[in-house]
Amino acid sequence: MEKEFNEHLVLKRFISYYKPYKGLFFLDMLSCFIMSSLSVLYPIFTRLIFNNFVPDENIKGIIIFSGALLATYIIRMILRFVVDYYGHGLGVNMQADMRRELFKKLEELSFSYYDENETGAIMSRMTNDLQNVSELAHHGPENIFISSITVLSALVYLFTINWILTLIIAACTPILFFISLLTRRRQLKAFSETRKDIASINSDIESAITGIRVTKAFTNQEIEEKKFDVENQKYKKSRKYAYKAMGIYHSSTNFVIDIFNVACICGGAIIAIYTNAFDVADYLAFAISISLFTSPLLTIINFVEQYEDGITGFNRFLNIIDLKGEEDSPTAKDDVILEGDIEFKNVNFSYPTSDEVINNI
Repeated sequence: MEKEFNEHLVLKRFISYYKPYKGLFFLDMLSCFIMSSLSVLYPIFTRLIFNNFVPDENIKGIIIFSGALLATYIIRMILRFVVDYYGHGLGVNMQADMRRELFKKLEELSFSYYDENETGAIMSRMTNDLQNVSELAHHGPENIFISSITVLSALVYLFTINWILTLIIAACTPILFFISLLTRRRQLKAFSETRKDIASINSDIESAITGIRVTKAFTNQEIEEKKFDVENQKYKKSRKYAYKAMGIYHSSTNFVIDIFNVACICGGAIIAIYTNAFDVADYLAFAISISLFTSPLLTIINFVEQYEDGITGFNRFLNIIDLKGEEDSPTAKDDVILEGDIEFKNVNFSYPTSDEVINNI
């Protein structure tokens, strides 16, 4: 039976697994910080070149700043490698520690645990759940860190270009969050159902393969095929529902981002007509910066799914880790010499989830 989910305590224990890899975590976060900071240089350099060097036909200045921009992209490429390689390494190390701990615990559990839990379900926790935990360990802090810095940097820079148009864009942001969270909830529910159905299929496959000799001996192939087809059809139906929810989510969020672009074009044109304070270079830099602003917003919203998958998987991992291992009975005796005279008297037996199967033997 699974314990009640206490998110605060689960998160606290999850963070403790970072402790042996503090150096890798710091390297990953530092690389993320520099990389996200450099991403804002593109619209800044674009605005500078078109405002200062193009009107003066300053080819030398254009080449110098273009070269500087290329240098930042080379640095970003190196940092991206560090984040992808060492960041994933951090997640894999934590996953390996958890898997080792889980395997050790499984070795300690009594036979009754294996009577009540299917092999397929245990394997799912050892593989799928811990893979989700590994992805959260790496991408969770990284995505939130990069996205937060990029959103704030882009927003500040947008205000320096034109505060009126920035307020218009900012006013559209709650719409993006509202629609995204509304459709995301439906998508999460749909994919949660598909995970349950695929677990049932895995359990059926595992049961069918391990019992294949019995199936063949009693010529039960047709019955097993029908049982499997029922679960397979359930999975197909839930998967279609999940993809429908996913389609609604992506089409809705992309439509809202398109609204950002419409607001940028319409608002920018009106401001340019009535104020004469919005030239082509400013508009170009503003349009580029909008994508820097909206993309990380979607990353933050999408993080909800990754967080729920990872933290749920970690909680399922803890449910096994916190089980008591097999213990000897208080009346157990050491060094007993067995002479072969074994007596069964008034023996009763029942499984925890079933009625009594042996009575007074």
